[in-house]
Amino acid sequence: MGARCAFAGRDLPVGADGLAYLDVARAYVRHDWHTAVNGYWGPLYAWLLAIAMRFLHPGIRAEFALARALNFVLFATALYAFSKFWRAVAEWSKPIDDHETSIPVASPLAWILLGYLFFIVNFAWSVDVVNPDILVAAIVFAIATLLFKLHDRREHGLGPYAWLGLLLAIGYYAKAILLYFALFVLAAIVIQGFRSRSLLRPLAAILVFVVLVSPFVVIVSRALGHFTAGDSGRLNYAWFVNGPETKTWMSDSSGAPVPFYPGAIALDSPRVFRLPSIDGITYAPWYDAARFDKRSHPAVDLRGQLRQLAINLRYVREQLFGAGAALSVPLLILVWYGPRASLRNFASTWFCTLPAFAVIGMYLLVHLVPRFVLGFSLLLWGAAWASVSVPPGLQLLARRALLAGILVFAAYTMPGLLHYVVSQRTESTARDMTIAEAIPQYGISPGQAVASIGNGQEAYWAYLARVSVVAELWSINSAPFWSGTPAVQQAVLRSMADSGAKAVVWRRDSDQLCPPQWQSLPEHSGCMILLH
Repeated sequence: MGARCAFAGRDLPVGADGLAYLDVARAYVRHDWHTAVNGYWGPLYAWLLAIAMRFLHPGIRAEFALARALNFVLFATALYAFSKFWRAVAEWSKPIDDHETSIPVASPLAWILLGYLFFIVNFAWSVDVVNPDILVAAIVFAIATLLFKLHDRREHGLGPYAWLGLLLAIGYYAKAILLYFALFVLAAIVIQGFRSRSLLRPLAAILVFVVLVSPFVVIVSRALGHFTAGDSGRLNYAWFVNGPETKTWMSDSSGAPVPFYPGAIALDSPRVFRLPSIDGITYAPWYDAARFDKRSHPAVDLRGQLRQLAINLRYVREQLFGAGAALSVPLLILVWYGPRASLRNFASTWFCTLPAFAVIGMYLLVHLVPRFVLGFSLLLWGAAWASVSVPPGLQLLARRALLAGILVFAAYTMPGLLHYVVSQRTESTARDMTIAEAIPQYGISPGQAVASIGNGQEAYWAYLARVSVVAELWSINSAPFWSGTPAVQQAVLRSMADSGAKAVVWRRDSDQLCPPQWQSLPEHSGCMILLH
């Protein structure tokens, strides 16, 4: 199913975030270290893309497919890491006496079915999405597996703790928020060290983590001009909680493509933006928002905080009372029969579940979508189900309750998922590829500056043609341009030329004909006009 999703999405648009990651990867491939250092996007996913580009040398018609192939490799890696985690939780849950039984022991087959159903239902949707969320989940599973093994009532040497520090550092390089997950985990093992009067092993994990993370923190801090481990959290709080300066971004799905003004306003009506540019980067403002968005400063805002919390709690409601109700209801029924033991067992997982709750809580306060917490949500579900204490004589009830929940959950989720897996994707970057192959014939060379009629943040043709967007007219503002007088259109083109653009490109999204003096690009893919 994962392979099918990756193959079906090979020609899909990669999204604005995916385009930024691909640009970071390209910067690493050409050894442009100053450009590659990024204060918003984590480097690990871009490094993996860069390695694939360096050795496979994809053409413009294969780059997006290559990203999906990498995603499938990460999907398989996450599946392996999840299998290790699911078995580690099952081993941890084995009772220490004959008076209690856990779900993995009472019904091992149902436990396996539950785990892999959880995995495929949550992960298949993300295989064709070009971002590091599956990578992050795989790292979270690996960390959780090690944590449960370190708490299996056996003595462990320094090696596993050093390995834990390494995994936590890798997590930070995958996504900055895992820095906080690492801090919570390290705090947990230090507390455990105080209890056991053995701080040497936690200190080994801390030392490895600090040594591996510090170099990149120093590099990013020097690039941004202030001490930071990454500015994504700071900026997202300012955008989502305090409210973006471009209000349409939050209030209208067809509004501004970025949560901040991407550059100076070159013309007010219709609004044209003059964008900052970086050599070799498609759309600089979103490539590194930490470098270019200097207006957004987070500030405590109780009203905005409560508003955003209410928005994000919808995900939790769906997890518990939507599709997740099929599994949360039998879980609560089984807990009812042994509440003290079950809650005691779950509380004993605090070393892993509390850090996961903390990260989800941070997302809840700012911005939460399901793909952000793929690994954390399965970690919590696994810990909750493994903590259930089944009293003697109720093993059959436990098996039936779990199997019933699995059947209902599968009936609710699998039809839509299977339809998604087998369906043909209607979106395509074919027009963008045609534009990218055509514009060099009009004298537009890689590295030159262009302007976009339409959101430059998703100008895939510009990425494929290796040109930079230095001016844009948003899609929501394009109607006044097309229906405007020749004087209005000339004012727009003049403002784009003043921004340094050599040409203006419109990726056709309708049957509208190209205006006079514009070049019609092959296969009705778009229109272009030269400015210099």
